[in-house]
Amino acid sequence: MPATIGPGTGPRRASESWVIAGLTLQTLGVAGVAAFAWTRLRRQGIGGHLTAATIRLAWHSDVHTRAGLVVLAAGAVIYAVGSILTARPYVSRPATLFIAVPAAAVAGLLALGAMALIVALVLTALANDVDVPLDIGGFRRAKRPPRQ
Repeated sequence: MPATIGPGTGPRRASESWVIAGLTLQTLGVAGVAAFAWTRLRRQGIGGHLTAATIRLAWHSDVHTRAGLVVLAAGAVIYAVGSILTARPYVSRPATLFIAVPAAAVAGLLALGAMALIVALVLTALANDVDVPLDIGGFRRAKRPPRQ
């Protein structure tokens, strides 16, 4: 099979190396931040147990220390560079590649981190027998009084 495919039929075959390199960098960016957070959580946990208070304490202490900010920023930059490498074979405009793709990647990473934090807090609350009100069906629209 030739190294390039005809025009309009998709990316070049050489795009596999770009995508693999990009996904590897994205994994390293996320894994570095996760490993840093995990070691901080385990160190601050009382008796090795993770609680919602421990997660909150670790998050606030990581954000307010220079090392925590450096690790978070480096992880975001590494993840953004990985997204550029992953998108390289599919994006032709430099502005899109170097501005829109990293911005969307970091926004997606922040959203994923927020969802993971919410899931961790709910699971921790459920493990500690905290009553989590998950009844969403209680919201009903008020009926209007009939017109006169």
